[in-house]
Amino acid sequence: MINILIYDDNQKDIGQLLQCIEKFFIEVNLQYQVHICKNKPDLLQNIKKSDLLFLDMEINEENGIDIGLELQEIKHDCRIIITTSYSKYAIDGYKIHADRYFIKPINQLEFNLEMEAVIKKYIKKTIGFYDSKISNHKIFIKDILYIEFVDRKSTIHKLDGNTIITNCSLKYWYDKLNEFGFAYPYKAFLVNFEYISAFKKNEIILINNESIPLSRHYKKEFDQKYNDFLHEML
Repeated sequence: MINILIYDDNQKDIGQLLQCIEKFFIEVNLQYQVHICKNKPDLLQNIKKSDLLFLDMEINEENGIDIGLELQEIKHDCRIIITTSYSKYAIDGYKIHADRYFIKPINQLEFNLEMEAVIKKYIKKTIGFYDSKISNHKIFIKDILYIEFVDRKSTIHKLDGNTIITNCSLKYWYDKLNEFGFAYPYKAFLVNFEYISAFKKNEIILINNESIPLSRHYKKEFDQKYNDFLHEML
């Protein structure tokens, strides 16, 4: 179930957006529920338990960018999608890390195309796997920074700094994670594209400042897969 927030004060625009949402989710066959926020306290109360926020840029004499910046102070995983009648807010949307930007009235075809990428991100966030031989808890794909193969064991390095040592081969993990944005930069590593912050000549820098070797043997394929990943996320 995908939980959606709408923060807008124009009933006509809300109605049109609801139609776009309904048609899209019928097409992709996913369940969802919508909560329309009446005011900012209502928004702040519901942001942590929501997956998507459609945020208008001018609400009750408030500026949507200011609201987005305020939301950044709250630890939440809700993805923000800007809706507005004015194209001038397109650049400002980067300040609040908005995923998408729709000009009202929203075109259904454009909405469907753009939302496909947003939903892929949502699905990746919720996917995980459970194997009692590996861990007592479900391991979420979004929590894996990279996997390292040493002494015939694979070590899962997680975002929180914890590690899980497994007897599985690196190929086992590649087969499991390949479609979710993971690839080999080097024969002993499998990296999550989501957490790459920079490239150097022969290494990759991750968001935690760790460096992973990038070998000439894997570089061409790795670069191609990374570019494909970025294209999908746009």
